[in-house]
Amino acid sequence: MDKTNSTNILDPKDRVLKLENFSFEVFQELEKAPHEIYVQNCSKNEKNEVNDNSTVSEHLNNADDPRNWPSKKKLIVLIIVTICGLSTPIAGTIHYPALVVMQEDFNASILAIDTFGSVFTFFIGAWALVWAAYSDELATRKKVYIASLLVFISASVVCAIVTNIWLLTVIRSIQACGNSAVLPLSAGIISDIYGPLERGRAFGIFYFVFWIGPFLATIFGGFIAQYLGWRWIFWLLAIFGGLLLILILFFLPETFNVNALKANSILRLNPVAPLKLFKYPYITLIITYICISTLLIHIQNISIPINFSARYNFTASEIGIYFIAPSFGLMLGSLLGGKYSDYISQKSILNSGDYCPEVRIKSAWFGSLIIPVTCFIYGWLLEINFNIYVLGILLFFCSFGMLSTFSTLSTYLVDSCPGRGASVMALVSLIRFCVPGILTIFETSIEESLGVRWMFTLISILCFLSISLLIVVYINGKKWRSKFVVTT
Repeated sequence: MDKTNSTNILDPKDRVLKLENFSFEVFQELEKAPHEIYVQNCSKNEKNEVNDNSTVSEHLNNADDPRNWPSKKKLIVLIIVTICGLSTPIAGTIHYPALVVMQEDFNASILAIDTFGSVFTFFIGAWALVWAAYSDELATRKKVYIASLLVFISASVVCAIVTNIWLLTVIRSIQACGNSAVLPLSAGIISDIYGPLERGRAFGIFYFVFWIGPFLATIFGGFIAQYLGWRWIFWLLAIFGGLLLILILFFLPETFNVNALKANSILRLNPVAPLKLFKYPYITLIITYICISTLLIHIQNISIPINFSARYNFTASEIGIYFIAPSFGLMLGSLLGGKYSDYISQKSILNSGDYCPEVRIKSAWFGSLIIPVTCFIYGWLLEINFNIYVLGILLFFCSFGMLSTFSTLSTYLVDSCPGRGASVMALVSLIRFCVPGILTIFETSIEESLGVRWMFTLISILCFLSISLLIVVYINGKKWRSKFVVTT
């Protein structure tokens, strides 16, 4: 690779991510943040090396660099991004309690309803690549937000007025394309404004609020479908999208690093550029694990309305209320997982003076073990129509495990790909949404063939075996990251 067009992120000894940690140290001194002691220990080992790096000096002296913004300004940006993040889980789950009502209204087959329920998930992942490439390669966040929201709003309006289930499914796909920018852009903005030792907490806050979305959507979605009609679901999504557009237009500053804008004066859009990151084993293995473990979220979203309406005679509103259990688990898992991940990282720096992203994987072990255990028990108890409160508790812990690991591993990926936060999270969206999106189309058929207990048993076995992927990355990730480069 031409050295003029690439930058080796790690030094030969692969001690730390020099650029990010040193800049974070100066930021902490300016802001007087609570983790000053950790960064000082880290910077002592690197002081001589960093002083020779003119690029770093320019980065630190630039008052316009988002990492040097005042903490209040960064908090406002995080709040805006977090509010916008609600649109994806709300739009993706608000219709689940209404699936039975929609099937009756359209006189549709199970396959048609499963396809409609899964198509949003698939296109959320597929189009995330395009938006992320646009954002990273053409050096902008705000413009991508605006363009994607316009698509989302327009499609939501059309969804509210169509009269054919298959046409609704097509327009729903377009709606998903517009909404697919949220996750990669959020990751890009968080990596723009926060240093490594605060990203875990920032991601934890983002995903905590992110999973409030299903909590609210499934509750209100059930009541909306039962008392106002399912079409009002899409009218409300259009209104919500309009409010977000106003918020982005008038209150969100551009966070892309101005140094990068100057350094990359000739930029070309390559929609598949993020796919190049798959050549790094640590990225591929972590994303594979995330895909397998979070497959349960999508299986549950399809399975709960079908099973609980048939087994326990739940109405649409009661199904929405029952989604509180897994939604609360997702919220709490993301918040505590991110915070614990930062704690483990800071403790490692205190002990060794270095920051190595692989240390974050340590905080994922507990959650990764909870997932297969609770999934297995849930499937077997649901088969015999066990107590709904016990099943709700199992759903809570399973969801808690999924998001505690997901928020931790998301932070690891962003830390391991400096300058490509949006792109790497687009890959996460691509695999985490597209693969389950395809599989859940046939969820009902698979469940009818295997039975509830054996379907969840199969998933739990896959989740347990996939823990080996985390072990491999924990052992070899440092060596693999030494070859990471950012091409311009």
